[in-house]
Amino acid sequence: MKKIIIRIILALICLVVVIGLVIGGLMFAYYPHYKKMKHPVTFTSTVTDSDEITVMSSNMRCLNPGDKLKRSWYYRADLIVNNIEKYQPSIIGFQEATKSQYEYMTDCLVGFDSVIEFRDNTPIAEGCPVFYRSDMYTLVDKGSFWLSQTPEVMSKDWDSACYRICSYVILEEKETNKQFVVFNTHLDHVSDEARIKGIGVVLDKIKQFGSLPSIIMGDFNADESSVTYENVTKDFLDAKYQTENTMSGCTYQAFGEQLDNENIDYFMISKTGITVNEYKVVTDTYDGVYPSDHFPILLKFTLDAGESNAK
Repeated sequence: MKKIIIRIILALICLVVVIGLVIGGLMFAYYPHYKKMKHPVTFTSTVTDSDEITVMSSNMRCLNPGDKLKRSWYYRADLIVNNIEKYQPSIIGFQEATKSQYEYMTDCLVGFDSVIEFRDNTPIAEGCPVFYRSDMYTLVDKGSFWLSQTPEVMSKDWDSACYRICSYVILEEKETNKQFVVFNTHLDHVSDEARIKGIGVVLDKIKQFGSLPSIIMGDFNADESSVTYENVTKDFLDAKYQTENTMSGCTYQAFGEQLDNENIDYFMISKTGITVNEYKVVTDTYDGVYPSDHFPILLKFTLDAGESNAK
């Protein structure tokens, strides 16, 4: 009997090893592609081309072992860069960026500086970095805080499934000296209370910057019928409704499997100081492959005269 038990245990160990090798093989199958296709983004615009500011918000999908073959990060990474190269944003906010993904984007986004704080101390910790073109903007201030009752320290509350964080920058246009604030966050995917109170923490923080034009971007994990959306739109405007030049729709699409989903990714803008020129859901695929399980969103806007220098 003892020998039988040992054999069963050994067989199970072998099975686990084989499964692990198969999963690892599927995940890393495109690692050579990942290394080969990595390249710096080419930007065609210059500082003086336009006073229009283009911002992209992109939930890039974390480096997840469950994503196999062309859904794996090692195939998709360059597709996310392709989107950036095509739409030429001067400011980018990513959600679900793990350390290696952040480093990859830092290498590719030559000419950009960035601000990030990872939400916890685990090897797979995620952050919500803000990248900005250093030739166009001067960094006035930056920071990160947790969406909790004690936002200045690593913490989580309200039954949040994960630590949740927000990173922000105050930028000044080098050509005009106009200042504005950009916040990037990712609200909890499980707890409704954590989403409602988490966005409240963000709104409280923005109040510290007075009348500076402000943008909140990110994955809210909440549709437009939610209390979260209702609360944020008391003080901010949903950018996609501020212009006729807009294309809205599903943003979380599960790699194309749920294209009828509601919008859960947003640009919220302050009620003064910003004129929206265009809003777009970026639905590009590459040979039928989705760069992420979310569509990025794109915002083009201008800063109104006289509003953005108020402190």
